[in-house]
Amino acid sequence: VLYAPINATASGDTQIVAGVSGKRIRVIAYAIVSSATVNVKFRSNTTDITGAMRIVEGGGIAHAYDGGLFQTAVGESLNINLSANATVGGYIVYREV
Repeated sequence: VLYAPINATASGDTQIVAGVSGKRIRVIAYAIVSSATVNVKFRSNTTDITGAMRIVEGGGIAHAYDGGLFQTAVGESLNINLSANATVGGYIVYREV
């Protein structure tokens, strides 16, 4: 099990975990909080792997499932995408599979 922080401030994609050749990044838990109202989604490089999740100012989301919540395509990075500028922080727990 591996861990990575989430620190995003600008609209668009921010890389959370770099792609690993021959492996997928499978997220098993995450928590995010936001300083402003924003839509957040996770992406496999530039492909959406979650829908947009609306977080209101000062709010957050946390979820965990040991079997995996979502995963990237083989060799692709895991990105977080913000719909607007906001300070979004948190963490992910993941496996390389």
